[in-house]
Amino acid sequence: MFQSLRRLFIWTTLLTLITGPGAAESSGPTINFIGGTTGIPEGTAGYEKWMMYRDRIAELSKGEISVTPMVTGELGSEETILSGLRRGRVQVANLSGLVIGTLVPEVALLQTPYLFESTAEADYVYDAVLFDIFSGLLAEYGLTFLSWDEVGFHQIYGKTPILVPDDLAGVRFRVPSGLAARLFAESVASDLIPLSFTENIIGLQTGLVDAGANAVILYAGTGIAEEAPHLSLTRHMLATNFLICSSTWLNGLSLAQQKIIRTAWMPVEQARAMSRAEEDDFLKRANDIGFSVHDLSAAQLEAWQRASKHVAQKLIETIGRRSEEIYQAIQNSKTAFSELSSVK
Repeated sequence: MFQSLRRLFIWTTLLTLITGPGAAESSGPTINFIGGTTGIPEGTAGYEKWMMYRDRIAELSKGEISVTPMVTGELGSEETILSGLRRGRVQVANLSGLVIGTLVPEVALLQTPYLFESTAEADYVYDAVLFDIFSGLLAEYGLTFLSWDEVGFHQIYGKTPILVPDDLAGVRFRVPSGLAARLFAESVASDLIPLSFTENIIGLQTGLVDAGANAVILYAGTGIAEEAPHLSLTRHMLATNFLICSSTWLNGLSLAQQKIIRTAWMPVEQARAMSRAEEDDFLKRANDIGFSVHDLSAAQLEAWQRASKHVAQKLIETIGRRSEEIYQAIQNSKTAFSELSSVK
């Protein structure tokens, strides 16, 4: 008996899932769960979203449910967090399309270069079509899709200005693990260096890499800008995270509790607005942070589009599965958005 109580105390201290509905009365929450993502600096929009989620969970449940956000690096890499989610050690996670793509390869289609002409078009397609599609695909792996969490359009950065693909000649270009990012890099650069995000800063400092691509909030907020102070606004790929949870865990809660978990995260429109406001703020403070922003001309943007125009078909052929069907659904939704916009 003593050993059982001791084990319970240890698990409580470690902040894992310890009880469920119907547990004995206590002075604290009856349900505690872990929410996780990779290291997010305090004070950023990503960090504030988690703190707001924590507070909203407590408010809606009247203190019955509590979430411990472990978002500043405590849980390790995204791959580790995804594994923990599937094993029941983490209950809710906010993960990039790169790691979600290891389970659902079709996610790479969302990172097709120049797939969307505007954020408004992207918002429409994501909400009207893609949420339902990927909800079904994630359900096959025991995961419930709660919300999108936009990171932003990827831009090209470098130690020197990179305005057109020809400027990458002889430049060592960092490539992440994602299929779409790799195919895009292959279409515009010749000297590719595979490197994880956590290794990127060291790679720039040591000269292993000279350039790469990422969203503004990750470029300016994580130290990359200090090492590669030229940012070209190519807007070539939209990065969006997936807020997901364990279906087994969620289904073990009451319907009322499930509703709280599903709805406590802020509306997707608000989350997007926070990310975009943070991006705008970083760009406005570029001089203070120490990087230069290069707005590209129509001709320069066309050069990037022309160089990467075959990536979409390569993605479809490489992924297989439902990729052609999903890509066509995206195109159909874009047409619907265009028709709605013209009526307005």
